[in-house]
Amino acid sequence: MDKEALIQAIRDAGVVGQGGAGFPAHVKYDVGVETVIANGCECEPLLHTDQHVMRTEAREIVRALREVVTATGAARGVVGIKRKYAAVAEAFTQAFAEPGPGSGVPLELFQMDNFYPAGDEQILVHEVTGRTIPPLGLPKDVGALVANVGTLYAVSRAMDGEPVTHKLLTVTGEVARPAILRVPIGTTIAECVAHCGGATVEDPVFLLGGPMMGRFADTPEAMASTLVTKTSGGVIVLERGHHLHRSATLPVREMQRRAAVACIQCRACTDLCPRHLIGHGFETHKVMRAFGGGTDAAMGALQAWMCCECGVCELFSCPMSLSPRRINALLKQEFRRAGAQYSGPREVLPAQADLRPFRKIPVPRLAHRLDIDRYMDIHPEFQGDYAPGSVRIPLQQHIGAPAVATVKAGDAVKAGARIGAIPEGKLGAAVHASISGTVAEVDDCITIKGD
Repeated sequence: MDKEALIQAIRDAGVVGQGGAGFPAHVKYDVGVETVIANGCECEPLLHTDQHVMRTEAREIVRALREVVTATGAARGVVGIKRKYAAVAEAFTQAFAEPGPGSGVPLELFQMDNFYPAGDEQILVHEVTGRTIPPLGLPKDVGALVANVGTLYAVSRAMDGEPVTHKLLTVTGEVARPAILRVPIGTTIAECVAHCGGATVEDPVFLLGGPMMGRFADTPEAMASTLVTKTSGGVIVLERGHHLHRSATLPVREMQRRAAVACIQCRACTDLCPRHLIGHGFETHKVMRAFGGGTDAAMGALQAWMCCECGVCELFSCPMSLSPRRINALLKQEFRRAGAQYSGPREVLPAQADLRPFRKIPVPRLAHRLDIDRYMDIHPEFQGDYAPGSVRIPLQQHIGAPAVATVKAGDAVKAGARIGAIPEGKLGAAVHASISGTVAEVDDCITIKGD
């Protein structure tokens, strides 16, 4: 498949980055680079979705990776995984060796230690290429393209004309039957948990995504209305008041008060920051110092723009249980409203990486700090498809403009039919029906009642 046909197939299928950001893949892959990296590191503890798709669909991932390598003119194609994924490594080794279209494209397996955040694309690029992406830069700035393995699987399906309609989801934690499910996009998270036997605690909350970067649905309304989208990776059921829940729901005023009276400027947040350790001039402790003086004073701490919000500072480093990650996120919101952009230095400081090999955070130690040890030995198995009676499909599941509905209430649709188009001249992604049925409502979502 030539580059133009590949990009068009990806666009038509509505493929977006499934690693969390949701950037439209037809735009991201339309570049020229030296190295294409398939990201199979599954950054967050407790999530098993990427591991499942790599074990079962390595051939499809390799097929798509070869096409993307060829389309981008790259000289190197790499699959990055954790060394502990023995079965995954074997699956890829076999897939590399099999003949077929694109088999002349050389690929390699790159295996890393079990540390957090191995799957952050800037960390992965540094590991694989030895290069550091400049602060606020992109992988293409150093000749690299990073694609999540789930996204590449979707690309392979797109090459056969199949749009993105379903998502693999890890359901784990305080749930009766932890599982990996394949569910139609637009299914409620609550239905997925119920299908797995429901919560095993009296007052549960849902952690959407991983324990480090996920967000909570902790009211009955939020738990009932939160939907599976193209970027969903998992839901972790926890008891209300769990350490992670308390940290995520601390009021802003309390965060500021604690920063003012309890931050000891020890630099641990900075010294263990993954971005600082690849050479970015980001010093989180200085942002904390500014924030402690009030939000207005912190408007000068524009380096908060460089925070990737990985959570290391907040959930692992800080000896005072402060909230640097949430503070950086809050400040970035304030900067956006004020139209304030970072204009400071963006050079890479290689000497900062000298201690990096000794400051990688082992996942088992991280899990202990997060109080999720008891869930680490849960290895959910694939339990097949879940078929809901209806879905509510968001028109915006991606970076860019929302899709424009191409159906109206009362229309009959088939699974896979396009129901949302990319707005003319805008960055966006198409949306497709995930089940067959009748369109019941069109607003910011398209509700489909199943046949």
